[in-house]
Amino acid sequence: MARGRMINKKISNSKRVNDLPLQAQLLFTWLIPHLDCNGCFYGSAQMVKSLVIPRKSWRKSDVEKYLFMMEKSVDPETGEPLLKRYFVQNEEYIFMPGFIEEQIGLRRDKEKPEFPTFDGKNTESVGQKSPLSRREVEVEDKEEVEENTPSLSNLSPSEEDAFELYRQNFGEIGEDMEKELEIAVTKFSAAWVIDAIQEAVKRGKKDWRYIARILENWRKFGKNTKGNQERDKYIRGKYGSSVRR
Repeated sequence: MARGRMINKKISNSKRVNDLPLQAQLLFTWLIPHLDCNGCFYGSAQMVKSLVIPRKSWRKSDVEKYLFMMEKSVDPETGEPLLKRYFVQNEEYIFMPGFIEEQIGLRRDKEKPEFPTFDGKNTESVGQKSPLSRREVEVEDKEEVEENTPSLSNLSPSEEDAFELYRQNFGEIGEDMEKELEIAVTKFSAAWVIDAIQEAVKRGKKDWRYIARILENWRKFGKNTKGNQERDKYIRGKYGSSVRR
């Protein structure tokens, strides 16, 4: 598959695209670079969530809802929706009508398809597929609570992950705080910063100085100290007076 695809500037004036919620507009746009030379891609909400928006904390039910909206958004002249979903051997895929026409310079003779070709015979119509019921959404959302809770196990150790975890727990990052985080990631590693943020959140602390002190003490005394000794380390030094025992 090519590393990217063309996005025609006329998408900015597309009423159908602009009528979608902002997150659905983003998802639709981000889907385009992932399509194979026939305009096809995985169609399940889980696969789209994992491959197209891996850093977004959206639930599968959100992705399913947005995909369904795209299916319902039909061009009044051509009758074509923004995308169609179809099934091959019980696997779900999507096809984006008009994709080939928009890709100037697309070399379908050189590029091999990565997904089963849409043939129009195995499409599940818009009327047949509907968003998850309230009960299904409640069950799915409950199952995803842990998945969407900030956790080191769900984050790769990169600078952006550390920034995102900080935003989720403490709010937007100002210019000064951005510099502090950049320095901390460079000095200690993103994984350590993520762990320190989680430790502070666990203890109900929303003070960057507390997080910085955790990092400094891990560097001085070792990160894996257990029990009360580990907690004692957090309250040593010049910030100790601001931490309750």
